[in-house]
Amino acid sequence: MLNSLEPSATMTDEELESYRDRFAAHLSQTVPGRKELVVSAADACTLRSADGRVYLDMTSGIAVANVGHSRPEVVEAVQRQMSRYAHVNVYGRFVIPEQVEMAERLSRAAGGELSTAYLTSSGAESTECALKLARKYTGRPKFVAMERAYHGRTFGALSVSWREQWRAPFEPLLPEVEFVPFDDLEAAAAAIDERTAAVIVEPIQGEGGIRVPSDGFLPGLRELCDRSGALLICDEVQGGMGRAGAWFSHQLWGVQPDIVTCAKAVGGGLPLGAVLARPEVFQTFLEPALSHLTTMGGNPVACAAGIAAFDVIEREGLVDRSARVGEYLRERLESVRGQFPDLLTDIRGRGLWCAFELSVPAQQVADAMQERGVLVGSVLNSEGTIRVTPPLVITPAEIDVFIGVLRTVLGRLA
Repeated sequence: MLNSLEPSATMTDEELESYRDRFAAHLSQTVPGRKELVVSAADACTLRSADGRVYLDMTSGIAVANVGHSRPEVVEAVQRQMSRYAHVNVYGRFVIPEQVEMAERLSRAAGGELSTAYLTSSGAESTECALKLARKYTGRPKFVAMERAYHGRTFGALSVSWREQWRAPFEPLLPEVEFVPFDDLEAAAAAIDERTAAVIVEPIQGEGGIRVPSDGFLPGLRELCDRSGALLICDEVQGGMGRAGAWFSHQLWGVQPDIVTCAKAVGGGLPLGAVLARPEVFQTFLEPALSHLTTMGGNPVACAAGIAAFDVIEREGLVDRSARVGEYLRERLESVRGQFPDLLTDIRGRGLWCAFELSVPAQQVADAMQERGVLVGSVLNSEGTIRVTPPLVITPAEIDVFIGVLRTVLGRLA
């Protein structure tokens, strides 16, 4: 396999078993089962386990490692910042240059009037901030969200996430949330009214199965929001930082949201997110002062990592590369579908944000591919879907390795 990691063990069998046992004993789990893979190192598009096996990572840690694992520029930026200071009061008292540099880059990438950023630590925290901001700015109580949507697991984010299985145990959640089918403007028009604070949408649904809408959907939502006075929130937590072949996936349709949420790849591997909006929208958090706060959002070390990652994407043209190499990835997947049409039934995506649909359980295929040295993932709200989100630096040769393993696995199933 193509990689920059040597396939050598870093732990004995006894040490491996000890970590597995201690992991089960002391780390709370929401997914049952014993963990087999103990991570030792990761570099570029590869990951090494402590028993010496090397894997091609086609997940990027769920669309986080867009510039690749352990990117040298990011590592150096983190080391430099740690030697200066790791954390100070990040909101309310001091000017932190790393925050300014990060916010300016995000605003430049977003374009238009989205010139102000509120920095967070995660996607769910960004969602919470966006929902509060929309409610306070409009004075309205209602949200419209999409079926198959996923925006996080905190109370507000869970309220606008679709799957009843995960919402029901924690109800009552936020009132007045209405779900409509994704890519259905008629249903959206019926739901958006004078009580709607915001429509929240993933321009391309992530956990819903990497579902790309028809070309009129996002512009139509923009028009419906303008007509009703509701805000349009675009969730770019997975779709940002070049993943879909644009800095943010909503830009593929030329739409300007009122609020954008992002995280995952923003921090170059460290926890960092942001909410972007017009200055007058954020002004509402000053009335009263301290209407919204964070302790760790915009942490200087995470910002330093994010600045370095952003600059790599910009300098190396990884946004355009994502679109170009993504086309090659889908072409290769189409060749597999031609060979196994009964097993691989659909292919979706933009850029290096891709999914394929199976007629067999997705986890079965993901497990078989992992046994053969390739990491892929399933999604939360679309059974039978395999997600493919490699680092944006992946090479065509590495894609060919992935395709070869997929052919082998489907061939055995056939």
